[in-house]
Amino acid sequence: MSFSQFLPEPKHQSSGPARAKATASAAAVTAVTAAASATEIPQQGRRKGWVPKTEADFGGGGAYPEIHVLQYPLGMGRKRSAKGNAVAKQVDGSGNISYEALARHGTRESQVVQSTFKELVPLAERVGFSGAVIPARPTAES
Repeated sequence: MSFSQFLPEPKHQSSGPARAKATASAAAVTAVTAAASATEIPQQGRRKGWVPKTEADFGGGGAYPEIHVLQYPLGMGRKRSAKGNAVAKQVDGSGNISYEALARHGTRESQVVQSTFKELVPLAERVGFSGAVIPARPTAES
């Protein structure tokens, strides 16, 4: 039912740009009403089991507080785009795959990541290591 059903017929018909503008606005209102009725949003208090899923369900407005699911009216609050979690394969100079990028993925820049077995062995016990890098311990007297 629309409000125009209760009004009497007009006595005088107008023509010109004002009539064309009124007709166009009436057609736009009818189109919006048809689009809103196509989604069939239940009245408040009768929405049990109904969940808004599309932008049309929100009708250009806000969320439904009585429905306890995540709602993003007009896309507000939704994460725009997630960063991909793919890591590019890296190869060292001799053609071997370097797993350091894979081990470092998702860590801070300042965090030390030990990606090879050689890095796990203490410096003093490494084969071919000269002790020049590690200073000698001071004696008891010094």
